[in-house]
Amino acid sequence: MMTPFFAKLARRLRIVDHPAHRKTHKEPVSYLGGLAVFSALILAFALAFYFFKDLDSIFTFRGFTKASVIVGSSLGVALIGLLDDIRNIRPRYKLMGQIVFALAFILFGFRFEILQLPGLPAVHLGLLSIPVTVFWIISVVNAFNLVDGLDGLAATVIACSLTLLAGAAALIGNSMELILALGALGAVLGFLTFNWKPASIYLGDAGSGGLGMFLACSLVGLGQGYTPISAANANRYFGQPFFYQIFIVTLLVAYPVLEITLSVTRRLLHGRPIASADRGHIHHRLLKFDWQVQNICLTASALTFLPGLAALYIISNHHGDAIWFLVIFGLILGFGLATLGFLDFLKPKAVERLRPHYQIAHYFISMQKIKLTLAESREDVLTLVNQTCQEMGVKGYRLIVRPDEKGRGGLDYTHSFDPTRLSEEAAVHGSIDHVRLPGGQGGAEWMFEPHGSEEELDVEYRVLLNEFMQAGLETAVKLGKHQVTLELPSVVAFPQGHLSGNRLRKRR
Repeated sequence: MMTPFFAKLARRLRIVDHPAHRKTHKEPVSYLGGLAVFSALILAFALAFYFFKDLDSIFTFRGFTKASVIVGSSLGVALIGLLDDIRNIRPRYKLMGQIVFALAFILFGFRFEILQLPGLPAVHLGLLSIPVTVFWIISVVNAFNLVDGLDGLAATVIACSLTLLAGAAALIGNSMELILALGALGAVLGFLTFNWKPASIYLGDAGSGGLGMFLACSLVGLGQGYTPISAANANRYFGQPFFYQIFIVTLLVAYPVLEITLSVTRRLLHGRPIASADRGHIHHRLLKFDWQVQNICLTASALTFLPGLAALYIISNHHGDAIWFLVIFGLILGFGLATLGFLDFLKPKAVERLRPHYQIAHYFISMQKIKLTLAESREDVLTLVNQTCQEMGVKGYRLIVRPDEKGRGGLDYTHSFDPTRLSEEAAVHGSIDHVRLPGGQGGAEWMFEPHGSEEELDVEYRVLLNEFMQAGLETAVKLGKHQVTLELPSVVAFPQGHLSGNRLRKRR
């Protein structure tokens, strides 16, 4: 019930995810799925409190406080994600917001205080407990964001992790977190019916980040605040509600953690910023093998449940059964990583060949962005855009800025480096990319020609172009205030028609 309402609201407010080179959908899809899920979650939590408020064993003061802090921190991260969905804020600002809410959760006393891995002695973290916990929480939050790349994928993985969380909470006797996990699971499953391919609504950063925060905080606080099984364990493992806490809770979200580990490693080896986007994720590589989206979601479920079930068996002291699950997971993982090319970093020549290209592209775009800040007119901006597009392999582009109420400050400019090939190649390859400014202020579209067989490098070029075009548009808007509108009729047609000059120039 919540999801259809927010889907319609997103379309009305134009909060939609447009098709792009890294995305699989062909038509704009509504965002605000995260708000739909959290609305259902809060409603479920309120109903649970109403019906079970007389059960003192569940709604203790500490238990209710923990639940409120978990939900509150998750809502905070969801709101930051919503702002990113609407305004496309910079990654550093989003990261800072996530850290603030992670610290707010930790200040209530929920954090990792013991680092213990199987076969190794326990280490008391002391003051390091805060940065270690913050790092773990932020990693999990952004891991779920990376997984959100196909219809239904993130929601499926989140549902699997919530199921495992509910099982762990039941084994430990944490009734409050069990209720929270089941409520969130119901909300996600209700959303998944609309998010399954073909999706009519997406989680967006608000949903993937907020639910990632919910899971991360729930796992950190799992069992905390409850009496250990024995006095001996309490004295020896103070601050650790169950053996191997960090190891076990990581297994409960193993698939997203695997994804972010591979992504960070790959980008570092290629000399690229960690926050840069690419098409090297597990689901992207499976798509290249012609896997169906539904099968990829089911595979992700298996890769979530196998290590998760091992964690549950460890909690219940069935270590032998846990080992079997871990062995199966390890075999699948090793074979899968080799088949999908994730182990190519072991080939130094391949890394050395691509690394300079990534670095040069980033340096070039960084320099062009600096020049944009020094531009004194829109003509300077267009000159820089021409230079950048020609260097990065663009065959033609169009920039549009909507004029103000007095008809001033607008811009409509089209440039083609090869007019005879633009329309034909765009129709064949479908490689028209675009970017829009918030509020219908303006937009740009361009036709990118791949440089060759280095698909991952081409994706990096297109991501960098997207960032530069966004900066170019913002600079053009700033410099065009109170200036005459520059309108040059388009002489080159873009076959896919992503941008409409007339629509962008209309007042909302």
